Order: sequence, then C-alpha cells, then structure tokens
Amino acid sequence: MTIFPFQIGEVAGLYQRILKTRSHFSEAETEEKKDVVSISAEAKRQKILEEAKSAVLVSIKRGG
Repeated sequence: MTIFPFQIGEVAGLYQRILKTRSHFSEAETEEKKDVVSISAEAKRQKILEEAKSAVLVSIKRGG
C-alpha cells in the first residue's frame, strides 16, 4: 500500500481539528456540569414523617 504525502497532511489536519473540538467541548462540558439530585415522593413522605415524629418527641420531652 502506498501512502502519499498529501494523505499524511490530511490525516494530520483531521487529527488536529478533532483535538480542538474535543478540548472546546470538554471545557464547555466542565463549566455546565452541575449535580442534580431528585428525591422520590416516598422519600419525601418518609422525611416529613421523621420530622413530625421528632417534633412530637421534643414536645413530649418538654412537657407540653
């Protein structure tokens, strides 16, 4: 198989363009990344029940 100099130049240019787009994409990606946490309805319900139980126990311990 014969490889001509212009083919090497084309491959090198393509490689350079890919590296540039990846570096721009990774910079934009790191700036936009944020942690997102979603809490299920069941977890919310359990949290509310725990808070209510704690409030009732505190009220009982205070005597009123």
